[in-house]
Amino acid sequence: MITAIVYSKDRPLQLDLCLQSISKNFDQASSVIVIYKATDIYEESYRTLQSEHPYINFILQGDSIFKDTLDVISSAENDFVCLFTDDDIVYQKVPNIIYDILKAESQIHCFSLRMGVNINKRYHEGHLYEDTPIPSMLQRIDEQNMCWAKTLREYGSYWSYSLSVDGHIFRKKDMELMFDEMWYLNQRYTDWEQTPNRIESVMQRFWTDSKPLIASFINSVVVNSPNNRVQDSHLSNRFGEAYGYDADTLLEKYVLGRRINIDKLNFGQIECPHTEINLMEGLK
Repeated sequence: MITAIVYSKDRPLQLDLCLQSISKNFDQASSVIVIYKATDIYEESYRTLQSEHPYINFILQGDSIFKDTLDVISSAENDFVCLFTDDDIVYQKVPNIIYDILKAESQIHCFSLRMGVNINKRYHEGHLYEDTPIPSMLQRIDEQNMCWAKTLREYGSYWSYSLSVDGHIFRKKDMELMFDEMWYLNQRYTDWEQTPNRIESVMQRFWTDSKPLIASFINSVVVNSPNNRVQDSHLSNRFGEAYGYDADTLLEKYVLGRRINIDKLNFGQIECPHTEINLMEGLK
């Protein structure tokens, strides 16, 4: 089984959708923990979320998101940990094979739920690039799964980007070592933003020394829908270009009792791990 950690800030409606999608499509996530931060007008909505999702453990983010994450990982009873942000959606059923693959293949660093042969685009600093895998680099594990060496594409390609917080699954022991070092560094570099964006940036220091392979299903099962931005870091990250909804507007809908029905959403053809979904289509 897998422990899922979801980072959230001021997005109750989107977090509700993320948690719905995990419950519906990710059976192996036997334990789900939300590390959240809520500004004043959002606090009540997170209390509502906790009452509507009683089997989810909500942890209020403290002074260091690195320390919070380390504590969750260290106390996890499962051997594997998956990271999510609150605008991630598990849009397809996750086949029950990940545990066996990671147990059997010691050189696989992570299992990516956001990658698959359908992924061929990459956004970077406002530009769209082709990011198609080289067919010869993909090695079939079986009919549903594949793996590849992260060094066969240039660093920055999604195909080389093993250390992501958008639906990547890691061994608990590897994550403990990483977050222990990051927490140590955070005590030295106290100006670090306490956001999942900063976590992902700092994680890249481990890329060179980490195991060489990435695995995924043949087609992706997770997509990140960047409809808005609530963090103050990494301001060049794209958001709201196709279906932009500011956080306060979505809060109003949540407070009125409206929720997003995942079954009403159109996921169409996902070609990029960061693809905006029209959330209003699923509003009920």
